Amino acid sequence: MTNQQQCLNFWQARRSIILSTFNLEGVSETSVTPFIADDAGNLYVFISELAQHTQNILCLLSESSTTDSEQKNPIKHISGLLVADESETEQAFARERLTLQLLPSEVFRESDMFSALLSCFEQTFGEVIPLLASLPDFHLIQLKVVKGGYVKGFGQAFTFEGCPCQGLEPILRK
Repeated sequence: MTNQQQCLNFWQARRSIILSTFNLEGVSETSVTPFIADDAGNLYVFISELAQHTQNILCLLSESSTTDSEQKNPIKHISGLLVADESETEQAFARERLTLQLLPSEVFRESDMFSALLSCFEQTFGEVIPLLASLPDFHLIQLKVVKGGYVKGFGQAFTFEGCPCQGLEPILRK
């Protein structure tokens, strides 16, 4: 099996992502949330305003839509991590993982895309989705993968740009 196929298998087997966002004071905050992905490699999370990561993402999005946002906050991305379960890992130092630099944008409730994606969420996560969709504090966020890395094991680390697992380039020692 090729490195790309192993990476894709790992990617497709994950159902939740660890997110790292920044609050208004510049403090990083880490959280976890379920996600779905489309064929282009974009991730989608359906998250509540009660969660700090949602507040951080919405703040980032509102800052990026205002003028002079470059001077206010140069951060445009958030980070994501997909990681193998510890029970599936023989060696903790060589734990299989994907690291992602993500560009967030909101998918608004009025759009056709919102309904289609919510159907996908319901197929994946079940009957809880219509309940969550009825709550006004939930937001559907697209996370576009800008670049990332895949670690398969010791000495087996790769980078990629855009769609996860495509065009893997080995990271070589200097």
